Amino acid sequence: MPSSLLFNPEVKPMDLAGTLGHLLGASVTDLEAIGNGRNSQVYRVRCSDQRLYAAKRYPRHPSDARDRLATEFDSLQFLWDAGIRTIPQPVVEDRRAGMAVYAFIDGARIHSEHVTPHDVDAAVEFLAALRALRDHPESHRLPAASEACFTLGAIGDTIEARLGRLAATDAEGPLRGALEDFLHQEFRPAFHRVMRWCVELAEQAGQSVTEELPQTFRTLSPSDVGFHNALRCPEGRIVFVDFEHFGWDDPAKMIADFLLHPAMALSEDLKRYVVSRLLACFKEQVALGLRLRLVYPLFGLKWCMILLNEFVPQDRRRRDFATFPLRVPEALQAEQLAKARWKLQKILQTYERFPYADH
Repeated sequence: MPSSLLFNPEVKPMDLAGTLGHLLGASVTDLEAIGNGRNSQVYRVRCSDQRLYAAKRYPRHPSDARDRLATEFDSLQFLWDAGIRTIPQPVVEDRRAGMAVYAFIDGARIHSEHVTPHDVDAAVEFLAALRALRDHPESHRLPAASEACFTLGAIGDTIEARLGRLAATDAEGPLRGALEDFLHQEFRPAFHRVMRWCVELAEQAGQSVTEELPQTFRTLSPSDVGFHNALRCPEGRIVFVDFEHFGWDDPAKMIADFLLHPAMALSEDLKRYVVSRLLACFKEQVALGLRLRLVYPLFGLKWCMILLNEFVPQDRRRRDFATFPLRVPEALQAEQLAKARWKLQKILQTYERFPYADH
């Protein structure tokens, strides 16, 4: 594949048909861009033998050291070989071309307002199956999940890094001043206040801020887990997708992200149910409830920073690579800044009392 196809978001889908036909050993008769991801391009592929596949074209840029293709394809291959079936089956990859092909999942996106306790049970069963693989003889080969944090201090360092990246961006625009005001006048003071509270609470409870979570307490996780990355099949079965961030993680981070993800607008009752079910899943970890209480507001602050990725040029390029059609940058930046401000206020209102404890 010509190198220009790897980075140009305007490449027409049919330009990729030849490469996919070679990979699959059958001519491609139809190629349709699908999905609404923010990182990779996804296509539904129909071949001359009438088989359907999902092809994924991954972004590659010097500013992003992660090998998204290798992480996702290798992780799904490991899980499939281990007997997990609530995932897409990996078919074939071409790392030089930055593409991978998976079995096509005939399913519909799951909107937050349609999530039921039964759906939560299905997600918990999936995460429990991943937890059960921690002693698999090949699991030690898997990497840490994207931005996994195994100490309280590491979470603070991650937030600082994202804050510094936003503060240092030289992007110009009508919202640049509003971003700087938010970062310096609202976010930074709130971050220091919440971090100080978390450290004090940890010390009072005898929890180390710098000692890493032991391997025995870690779990395998998609990292970006939730119903925004799931499909409901016609028979009701739920399949989980998007494993670009997969790896070893802290269960407390996994639970916090399940609750905090902006695309997961679950009801308060369902969030409490998520917490109770996942804490029961990891019941041997007696300190998990306390650790969740400590990390929840910090990961909330991290999500404030993630929401502002539209102000970071390399992150915006990755979104432009994946999105059909492109949106006006200023409108999206304004929307994301409003979301970050709203999430910050929610964290400040609740950080001293974990809002989803079982009453």
